[in-house]
Amino acid sequence: MVTFVVVVTESFKEAVLFFLEWWWFFTPLVLWTIFELAWVNYIQERYFRKIKWSLVEIKIPKEVEKRPKTMEEFFSAIYSSYGVAIDTIYDVYLKGILDIWFSLEIVSVAGDIRYYIRSPIKNLEMIESQIYAQYPDAEIKEVDDYVTDLPDNIPSDDYELWGTDMTLKRDDAYPIRTYKDFEDVASGEFVDPMSNIIEGVDKLQEGEQIWVQILIRAIGDGWKEDANDLVMSLIGRDNKKDKKKDGIIAFFVSEIVDLGRYVILGFFHPQSILEQSDKVQEKEVLSMMLHLSPGEKEVVTKIQESTNKPGFETDIRWLYIAKKDIFNKTKGNAITFSYFSQFAYQDLNALVPDAKTKTSAYYFLTNYRKAWKKKKILRRYKRREFNQMSYVLNVEELATLFHFPTFEVTAPVAPRVEAKRGKPPSGLPI
Repeated sequence: MVTFVVVVTESFKEAVLFFLEWWWFFTPLVLWTIFELAWVNYIQERYFRKIKWSLVEIKIPKEVEKRPKTMEEFFSAIYSSYGVAIDTIYDVYLKGILDIWFSLEIVSVAGDIRYYIRSPIKNLEMIESQIYAQYPDAEIKEVDDYVTDLPDNIPSDDYELWGTDMTLKRDDAYPIRTYKDFEDVASGEFVDPMSNIIEGVDKLQEGEQIWVQILIRAIGDGWKEDANDLVMSLIGRDNKKDKKKDGIIAFFVSEIVDLGRYVILGFFHPQSILEQSDKVQEKEVLSMMLHLSPGEKEVVTKIQESTNKPGFETDIRWLYIAKKDIFNKTKGNAITFSYFSQFAYQDLNALVPDAKTKTSAYYFLTNYRKAWKKKKILRRYKRREFNQMSYVLNVEELATLFHFPTFEVTAPVAPRVEAKRGKPPSGLPI
């Protein structure tokens, strides 16, 4: 025991002496990291405050029979916003420019449901043109922001709320259920998942509100590479382990050898030789797939299908707000959770409440902590703030979560254009 104490003491002394001798080298590195983080947060917050936003409400005619696939085309079109805002590193560190994002919102006040899209004003034409491209008879109207109708200091003597961010149960490479899973292939019958929440909010009474917010921002293909690593791991070939095992030098040597091989093949052989080389790798993957169970094969197939489409960085949150005398969080939770739970795959992924943002508290100072969480999530909803732990959903998944009710949804609260309008303005770019 004495020997152990002596060793620890001597080691601590050596560490202190080492720091005292080299403090001039380490201190600037630490201070620079702290300064960089603080500066970027400050400059981006300043840029964020200067953005001018617009909120539009969208209604579609009753006779429209389009399925969620239509909204998938809409999301694929606005994916073009990726990488447009930031041109150089100076845009990030000197101007604080952020990649643009949009807020898709489903709001019910006393059972009356509305669909909104919030966008920077400079991107509003793109949003409108893409909506008109998919729904030529839609009605798009700029409206005042409904969040200003309620005070910021909820909970209060008049209002109470319950809310949470939604997160994925597993890695975002695993997909959730999409609209394709709600359609009977043989009969063609389609059960619109949107009917779940529309019929649910019909039970809300005067003084009750449900707000659902889906924040999206186009993202690059890095998440697809992570998903591919996951697939390789599931079929028994873990790319990440191989890279770590070989070391960084061996990895770069391997990459250079592969590059040289493809250059030589491309120069001396026709394109068919290159395609044949790629097919060899595909056959290796297929041969590994033969050893998987049917369930494992389906998981791998679903992940690969999911990565074939563009993805958006996503953050979902929702609030149930009501007058204090009629507040019933069980009712609000039942309506909203039943909507999100229908997108769960038992063997793949599901949307679940984020324990860190859920407006619950246990053990000590519960009332104080719950009130603080409620004010925080209400503020973040009103500001449309992205969660730092956001995740990726592809365009098919987003179209399932946010689309306009199909003609199968007959609930009276479904938002519709009461009379057919004229054609959209001819000047809009489509």
